[in-house]
Amino acid sequence: MDTDPIEANPKHRLALLRRSAVYVPAAAFATALFVYALLALPGSIIMVIIVGLFTVPLDIEAVAALRDLRLRPVVTEGRIERKWSKARFAFFGRVHYLLVQDKLFEVGPVAGMELRLGDQVRIEHWPHSHVLASVTRVASAPTR
Repeated sequence: MDTDPIEANPKHRLALLRRSAVYVPAAAFATALFVYALLALPGSIIMVIIVGLFTVPLDIEAVAALRDLRLRPVVTEGRIERKWSKARFAFFGRVHYLLVQDKLFEVGPVAGMELRLGDQVRIEHWPHSHVLASVTRVASAPTR
């Protein structure tokens, strides 16, 4: 059993605070703009649609970050069901994703390259925002 984490983020609490500091004000502004657009209906239907597309995801992320502030990290252990990477939108670099027990995690490049589909992993993360604290391989997938 491997006890050394493949990826560890010792400043995971700071990452959660930073996430809250970004999403909560943005969500509050977007929600206020959305309510303003709703009050100006029917002349602002285009504004309601456009602002609504930004407001819902911002509110979801803000609520998840705020809910995590009162909690502690949890552990999810299971097999990697799906693994993929893709280019970041409008930024350089790639982002790596893991799906473990129907939970989606964004991992760093080292963990993204080292872990394989079917590996048994132990992921310590915040329960709602899924900000990672550490990723550890418990067992490797059998080679084919």
